[in-house]
Amino acid sequence: MKRFGCFQLDAANECLWCEEKQVPLAPKPFAVLRYLVENPQRLVTHDELLDALWPETYVQPQVLRTYVLELRKLLGDDPGEPQYIQTVPKRGYRFLTKVTTVRQEAPESLDHIPRIVGREAELEKLDADLDHAAKGNRKLIFLTGDAGCGKTALIDAFCARSCSNDGARMVRGQSVEGFGGKEPFYPVREALGQLMDDEKTGELLARRLPGWFEKNAENGAKVPALGEICEAVEALAQSEPLLLVLEDLHWADASTLDLISGLARRRGSQRLMMLASYRPEGIDGQHPLPGLKEDLSTRRLSCEIVLGPLNRKAVSDYLLQQLNTNTLPAGLASFVHQHSEGNPLFMAATLDHLRSQGLLLSKAGKWQLAMPLAEIELGIPDGLLGMIDLQLGRLSESERRLLEAGSIVGAVFPAWAAAAALKADVVDLEDEYASLARRTRLLNAAGQDELPDGTRSTFYVFAHGLFREALYARQPAARRAERHRRVAERLKTLFAGSEASVASELAQHYEAAGSWKEAIEALRLAADTAATRDADHAAQELLKRALDISENLRPDERKATERNLINQIKKYSEYQPAPVA
Repeated sequence: MKRFGCFQLDAANECLWCEEKQVPLAPKPFAVLRYLVENPQRLVTHDELLDALWPETYVQPQVLRTYVLELRKLLGDDPGEPQYIQTVPKRGYRFLTKVTTVRQEAPESLDHIPRIVGREAELEKLDADLDHAAKGNRKLIFLTGDAGCGKTALIDAFCARSCSNDGARMVRGQSVEGFGGKEPFYPVREALGQLMDDEKTGELLARRLPGWFEKNAENGAKVPALGEICEAVEALAQSEPLLLVLEDLHWADASTLDLISGLARRRGSQRLMMLASYRPEGIDGQHPLPGLKEDLSTRRLSCEIVLGPLNRKAVSDYLLQQLNTNTLPAGLASFVHQHSEGNPLFMAATLDHLRSQGLLLSKAGKWQLAMPLAEIELGIPDGLLGMIDLQLGRLSESERRLLEAGSIVGAVFPAWAAAAALKADVVDLEDEYASLARRTRLLNAAGQDELPDGTRSTFYVFAHGLFREALYARQPAARRAERHRRVAERLKTLFAGSEASVASELAQHYEAAGSWKEAIEALRLAADTAATRDADHAAQELLKRALDISENLRPDERKATERNLINQIKKYSEYQPAPVA
């Protein structure tokens, strides 16, 4: 066990710890960190790293930069003033922190493994599938879900349980973004290469796949035929169960998908289980993976586990676990569940944000909120900005334009409103949104509504409210204001003669557009409508909002407007505002 700072690197179990908490880390970034930690306080060149981790295989140095960026994020390292990893421009990296070796006691139980919450049913399904495979019935399970849904955490927990119970021998490989197709069978070679240190298994692989794992091959590693790899994997799964984990197949090369197909279709009673994960939103319409999965499922050669959002109880369990407490501040679990919408990554980022901003504090051994939950404006937690920007960055300009227009209205929006924001034909836009919803997981259709003129318009909902916030915030202020004004004008036209029914929506759009007089008139109309329903308190609040907005008017307009609003407020309450200056 190597210790540096508050971290401990467990090379035997390939995991990283920080203050008794395991830090999620994929195999290749772990391998980069391990090599740097094992060679501290000296320059490790790009070539040395590439030779050590990808022997005799051409890999672009850009891959190293990607992994180092990920490591810096996990370690909380500032590239400008690095504490752990220093970049030596155009040469390589230097691990700066002192590294000490500590003796690792063998664990007596799985208590050192963080308990995963809300995925008990999925873990039981995987356990049952592994037991079935161990009896000679090969299994292929596709694990799918959106970014941040917890696929890696589930795999970590399952692999730890399996290996600790003298279950299957586990190997794990991961596809790399932008690397698919550059090296055939890339994640498979990474996974099987983990067995080369074992003398018996290494001899088997060297005999069946000659040259593939040689470090000093003159002309690069020899790529075996698909059938040869299938036979080697089956030979490994003959004497004892083999769990082959292949992650991020949305970035996989075609040869890896062919191998999965081949292993799933072959006859024989090998004790093999394959667990393959991918993100559906990372796949375009030309990708072969959905067709492969559908074909194998139809032939009953595979099954799928879809990870959805966590429920409120799972969020509560997570908070209790992370805060090491038996009780939570009232409403905290509901607040985190609402803002994360059950996405585990967003859930963790929300909790981190609350703690880092001093909104959730521990006093006298009890967790307390610094202010009422209703007053907390969470925004987008810092830990999610990069991930959201990365996903939005993969969209085309036209796709971002469509989503930005929808964000003007809210997390749920009608196509007609987006068309108004863009000054586009609603029929054409309906087709574009339908296509966008099919291609990405950022948007889903949410039904239809009939408009006053008899036409129908489809409603769409963002997959997560944080995506809507990010899309709204990235628009220039002037463009946002103009789009709000267009939506308001379209609302007035559609509901001409019955504007009172949409007065609140009109006020919101006019206020966001900076059209203060129109916003005030809409709020007054909304207040009158509320008063007719004996909702005097609601009417007062609307008028108070209008009074606040009136501060933006010119002085010659402001005084008369404020006087009228105050008189209107008096009609509904005993509310006595301060006299007008």
